[in-house]
Amino acid sequence: MKAPAQTPVEAGGLTIKNMRTFFWLARLRNYHATAKQLGVTQPAVTSRIASLEDELGVRLFSRDRQVVTLTPEGQDALRLCEGVLERVDDIVMRFSGTAEQAGVVRIGVVDTVARTWLPALLNRVQAEFPNIVLEITNESTVELHSMLRSGGLSMSITIAPCDEVDVANTQIGRYAVEWVGSGELVDGDRVYSVEDLTRLPLIGYLANSPPMQLMQRYFKDAIPPGVVRNTTNSMSTMIWLAENGLGIAAIPPQAILQHLRDRRLVIIKAERRFDPMPFYLNCRVRPYSPVVQTVEALVRQEAARFAATQSDGQGTSS
Repeated sequence: MKAPAQTPVEAGGLTIKNMRTFFWLARLRNYHATAKQLGVTQPAVTSRIASLEDELGVRLFSRDRQVVTLTPEGQDALRLCEGVLERVDDIVMRFSGTAEQAGVVRIGVVDTVARTWLPALLNRVQAEFPNIVLEITNESTVELHSMLRSGGLSMSITIAPCDEVDVANTQIGRYAVEWVGSGELVDGDRVYSVEDLTRLPLIGYLANSPPMQLMQRYFKDAIPPGVVRNTTNSMSTMIWLAENGLGIAAIPPQAILQHLRDRRLVIIKAERRFDPMPFYLNCRVRPYSPVVQTVEALVRQEAARFAATQSDGQGTSS
């Protein structure tokens, strides 16, 4: 085997840790966000970048006007750095013991996922990878996408693609959506026309949110004024309002199975069916840590497993 070429200078600042810090600062363009992403202090980020710049003998970032941007030399270095980090992650994934993997992975999920197959994912991670900690954030699709862009999340599971250039979006499932309401407000045996539904108070999602767009498509963008009585970005709040007879709501039945069994809510038989609601895994493209890659694989497997248990196309993925 040919021996590696000797470098003229000991590369004390050219470490994987410093290169990964450089990569995240180039992506997030913010020292605070980079420190949060890496789980270190902001001075540590500053020190690592300074050490790398000293080693390379170039300025990687321009810091004029408090804006962090790559210099031409920084752009060239980033391309090389990305390749090195990919190779490092490949080596770790291939030769390290998977059960010994350790780290924190921040995942954002919408309510429907939290109420269905998220517990199975958490149990599996705990059983198979006890040293991996999952930090779960439960918010709306819009908020989760914002957190993903800012570096606050490693990945999110939402009902729309994230329009960030370095985020890969994969549809991992679909849920059926039905109108539901209190048995005191609606007749579970009656078949309701669209016009019948508009005579009932509707519980809507926030304006311009993906689930509200689904509702608008259902009514062909012609929801009569005054029909939507309450709006919320929380499915839990929506369920509570519907339970108490304050309106009907469009909700995936798989997210409220216990409510349906207890007859706290009933599915409304409607002439017009909703289109299935797609769910997406929004995950940053490589390079990223092997721990994140492991969790991403488990997310895909658990989503597929849940889809396989569903009937009538509720959980089919594409």
